[in-house]
Amino acid sequence: MIKSLQLIIFICIIGLLANPLWAAKEDCRSMTVQINKERNLLKKQELLNQALKICPADAAIYYSYAYTAERLRKYAKAQSYYLKATEIDHNYAKAYFGLGDIYMVLGNAGSAITAYEQGLRLVPKNRRARTSLEVARIKHKSEQGEAITTGEFIQVMQQSKKKETTQGAVDGPLLRMQIHFYTESSQLSEKAKEQLISVGKALEDPALSGKKFEISGHTDSTGTPEANLILSKYRAEQVREYLLTTFTVKSENLIVAYYGDTRPALPNTTTENRTMNRRVEFKRLE
Repeated sequence: MIKSLQLIIFICIIGLLANPLWAAKEDCRSMTVQINKERNLLKKQELLNQALKICPADAAIYYSYAYTAERLRKYAKAQSYYLKATEIDHNYAKAYFGLGDIYMVLGNAGSAITAYEQGLRLVPKNRRARTSLEVARIKHKSEQGEAITTGEFIQVMQQSKKKETTQGAVDGPLLRMQIHFYTESSQLSEKAKEQLISVGKALEDPALSGKKFEISGHTDSTGTPEANLILSKYRAEQVREYLLTTFTVKSENLIVAYYGDTRPALPNTTTENRTMNRRVEFKRLE
């Protein structure tokens, strides 16, 4: 009986080894192991290019390719490959988390929220992803014009500072706010002053005191570029002046920048997008 059972197992193993699909999966696994051992990013990318030709439906290889592209700051490619990994394997939580990170780098907090939530439904105890989700929700709320708390401002600005070099990437801890000004004016509305109370208190807090921040003004594309540049400058200056006169903040820690309509957060194609582009940004410099 035992010898018969051993013979059956042996025949099954031989059958598996002769199965091209099984062999291909084993090749993909061994290639993934080899790729993960490689520390040179450019060499790793070469290996990944080869692996994708052999394993075009392997989610782990697409994930590795996306992660490598992200480290090389090739964010558009990283985004597409993280997406491909989730399409191949709908339960690949790490790919959703990677996708969320890319959306955050590109300043798309709304899409980042969706990606993090999808991953956390699969792995609910992932603390890093849950923290990233909290930050994404704060940023999304702020850029929608909703009030944020002092603690929320501090939480965003205490993120680790990374210098991104790719065009369109968010460089460093940054918060976009729809500060309310009177129509076609640089004068702060009463609502704007209420919005800035939490910011001022955060700047006074020991967690951020002594840190330098850039206050940058942005407009939509309505009007001439010259007029938009001037308006964005005056609005950023008004925000800085209000914070300096209302709270205990050192003037050298608040630096004004102004970009007019040259750095839209979204294409100026709809009323909603233009509203999002009329904003003031706070960015921690050091």
